[in-house]
Amino acid sequence: MTSVAAVARARVVVAAGLAGLLVASFVAAGRADGATRAWNAYLAPTSACRSADDSAAPAAVQVRAVTCLVNWARAHDSRRRLVRRPALERAATLKGERVASCGQFSHTPCGSAVTAAVHAAGYRYATFGENLFAGSWGQVSARDVVSAWLQSPEHRANILGPRFKDLGAAPVLAHGLLDGGDAVVWTATFGSRRS
Repeated sequence: MTSVAAVARARVVVAAGLAGLLVASFVAAGRADGATRAWNAYLAPTSACRSADDSAAPAAVQVRAVTCLVNWARAHDSRRRLVRRPALERAATLKGERVASCGQFSHTPCGSAVTAAVHAAGYRYATFGENLFAGSWGQVSARDVVSAWLQSPEHRANILGPRFKDLGAAPVLAHGLLDGGDAVVWTATFGSRRS
C-alpha cells in the first residue's frame, strides 16, 4: 500500500493482489468503513442481484449487477443507496480506456491526473473515489469484481463511504494487460457533487 500526495482533500492508496487479480483504490479521506465486520457480510447472496454470477452477460447487465451488489453492501451497513450517474459512468469508461491504451494498471495511467477522467466527463465533485479491478476477459463476473473490492479495506471504504451519493461503473477490454492476454478492466467511480 502506497500513499501519494493529496488531491482535492483526498489521498491515493494503491492496493494490488487478491488471487492473481489486480485491484487498486483511490480512497477519499475518511474512516475505514466496514472495518468492524468481515468482508463477506457485505456480499449479497446469489439471489439478490440478477446476473451477478454471469461472466458472459452483456456489459450493461453486468454494470447493473455491480451497482446492485454495491448498493446491497451499503444497505447492510446502514448507508444510503448510490445513484447511477451517466457522467460517472462516462468517467469510469474513460479511466478504463486509458488503462487499456497505456497498458498500465494504475489510477494515473500514462501519467494522467487521478481526476482526469472525472473532469473530462464533466462531473463536478465535492468528494471522489475510484476502485479498479483487472481480471481475465470473459471469466470474471460482477460478483467476482465486487467480492475482490470488499476483501480490501480501501476498496470497501469506497463502497461504503458515507459521503458518496453517486456511482458510475464500467468494464473495458484491455488487450495484453495481464500476461499478454485479454483482460477486463472494471472501474467504479464514486462521488458527491459540488454544490
